[in-house]
Amino acid sequence: MLAAAQRAGYELVSQCKVGTCSTCAATLVDGAAEMPSGQISVLTKDEVAAGQRLLCQSRALCDSSFEMDYPSTLLEANPPVLFQARIARLTWVADTVVEVELKVPKSMKFGFTAGQYCRIKVPGTEQWRSYSMASGEHERFRLTFLIRILPSGLMSDYLRDRARVGETLEVEGPLGGFVLEPAPRPTILMAGGTGLAPMLSMLDRLRTVVPAPPVLLVFGCNREAELFHEEELAARASFMPTLQVRTVLMDNTGREDLPSGTPLAVLSSKDVAPDAVAYLCGPPPMIRAAQETLGGYGLAAHDIRAEQFLPSDN
Repeated sequence: MLAAAQRAGYELVSQCKVGTCSTCAATLVDGAAEMPSGQISVLTKDEVAAGQRLLCQSRALCDSSFEMDYPSTLLEANPPVLFQARIARLTWVADTVVEVELKVPKSMKFGFTAGQYCRIKVPGTEQWRSYSMASGEHERFRLTFLIRILPSGLMSDYLRDRARVGETLEVEGPLGGFVLEPAPRPTILMAGGTGLAPMLSMLDRLRTVVPAPPVLLVFGCNREAELFHEEELAARASFMPTLQVRTVLMDNTGREDLPSGTPLAVLSSKDVAPDAVAYLCGPPPMIRAAQETLGGYGLAAHDIRAEQFLPSDN
C-alpha cells in the first residue's frame, strides 16, 4: 500500500519501510488488506484484529480505505530534509539520560510538528538512530533531544565517551505522524522514561491553545537515579493552569513521596473524560497496558495515539 501510494504521487508518513518502526501504521476502515505471515511486525495480533495495518507490508485484496492519525497536510507543511547540525549542549539530566541540544543552521528550511522525531547518524558509522524532539515548534533552530544511555550501544557509547560540544552531526527530519490533533479537547499524556520528550514538545503547543483544554501528564521512570526534569515539569504546571502532572517510580526506594508502580498506577477512570484523547510514548509493554486500560475506561482505539520505543541501539 505504501509503495502504491508513492507511485501515485501521494507521500505518506513512513520511515523503515520493512515493518520494524510502526511509523506507517494505519487503520483499515473498509475493504480488506493483509500483511504477510512470517515477517517482522511491531503490531500485535490484537492490533491487527482491530484493523491496524502497516502500510509498508500490507496488500489490498479489494478496494480499501485507511485512516491515519495525522493530518493530510503534515508532510506538505514540513517535508523531511537532510542537514548538518552542531552540538550546542550536552547535559546529563539523570544517570542514564543525556539531553542533547543541536543548533540548526538558520539557512536551513526546517520545521516540525510537536510529537515528530528526527534520525541522527552515529558518527563514525553508517547507523542512524531516531529521537523525538523535546523542544517546541518555535525552537526549530535549536532542537533538544532526551536520549537514554544504555550500558553498550553505538549512540550510547558515542555520547558517553566521545561526543563534544561543537561537533557536527548528520540529521534527517522531521519524521513521524505522532502529532497533536488540531481541535483542543481533554488530553492525557503518558510517558515512560525518555518518552517524555515528545510530551514536552506537545505541552509547548497545548499551552498556546485557546480555550486551554485540561491536560494530564503521567510520567514514569524505573528508579530515582533515572528520574529527570522534576523541576521542569513543576514549572510548566505553574504557568499552565489546566495542566496536572503525576510522577511515579517503579522502585520508589528513597523517594517515598512518589507513588510506586507504572504510570497506570496513578490513572483512574475518573481521569478519562468521554471526549478525551490520549498520547502514549514509552516501551511496548507500557503502551500495550495503557491501550488496554484506556480502552476499558471507554476511550475508542482511534482516540489513543502511541509512539513506542523499539530496540535499536546495539
